[in-house]
Amino acid sequence: MKICFILATYQSHRRAGLDYRRALAAAGATLVEEPDNADVVVIHDEPQTLLGYYRVYPGLRHHRVIAYTVWEPSCLNDDRRRWLGLVDEIWTASTFCRDIHAGLGKPVTVIPHIVAPATVDEAADARLRASLGLTEGDFLFYTISRQEERKNLEASLRAFHAAFPDGPARYIVKTPLPLPPALAGLPGVVNVTARLDDDEIAALHRIGHCYVSAHCAEGWGLPLSDAMAHGRLVIATGYGGNMDFMDEGNSMPVRYRLEPIRRPETRVRFGFAPDSTEARWAYVDEDHLAARMGGAFADWAVRGPMRDAARQAMTRYDEDTIGRRMVDRLRTITGI
Repeated sequence: MKICFILATYQSHRRAGLDYRRALAAAGATLVEEPDNADVVVIHDEPQTLLGYYRVYPGLRHHRVIAYTVWEPSCLNDDRRRWLGLVDEIWTASTFCRDIHAGLGKPVTVIPHIVAPATVDEAADARLRASLGLTEGDFLFYTISRQEERKNLEASLRAFHAAFPDGPARYIVKTPLPLPPALAGLPGVVNVTARLDDDEIAALHRIGHCYVSAHCAEGWGLPLSDAMAHGRLVIATGYGGNMDFMDEGNSMPVRYRLEPIRRPETRVRFGFAPDSTEARWAYVDEDHLAARMGGAFADWAVRGPMRDAARQAMTRYDEDTIGRRMVDRLRTITGI
């Protein structure tokens, strides 16, 4: 079976796509570079790029084409429906995303992200602690995020401050741009804006105690699953694709309320009218988030079984398992 797997350029999408390509090859699929030479073409990119691929490769209209995509608002915008109308099938990361795409009238298959096992590198951990001015005795909450409504980073910082107004915990916040001074200056907050390579991100997961996400919606949540693979305690909004792998036994989901997307500029970015209330997602209960963070700190010594359960849960998403799932689906739809 010959598969052309087209990769996205966006960093996190590309990382996931490279994992899928390796898994397909390991499971026995033959990867080819040109769509015209393939039995099936998988386009792992944003739906708005699909028309461009069909223009560059007119032969796609005579091939079976799968779009791999995720989505966070509760419904699709009209443009996204049109773009995905070009393909034969949709693959997506979670049951949350599957349900959103179900109304398109096309097969939708859940192909979870591949979660790599934890690594060990004590020297890298020591270097990262030193560069951030940390000691081994520091209790570390941490987040890898961006300042946008969907990530809702401000909520997690407010909750941290409510739980620890004068210490003793620290909160490592990795962002591409500096936090506003009012947030960066909160006691215990360490804002990291320098680019961290994959080894440094892995070190952050190893030295951190508790990963925090106050997101409004995640199609999957790669940093959350990576944290759990490292046996970290995850506190996150109990809504979205992350609930395929999070539960009360292996993590600490946080209560929320569903509301229309609040900011007009966010609605526009997701393809809705500025005044539309059609698309909804979750806004975290900040009091419950603060209580969860305080509880994680106070009860850390007895959270070992939960962290072990988190690590065990992530073994379901190893390369071999996901590779076989993809190949089995491709064999079903092609008969090869």
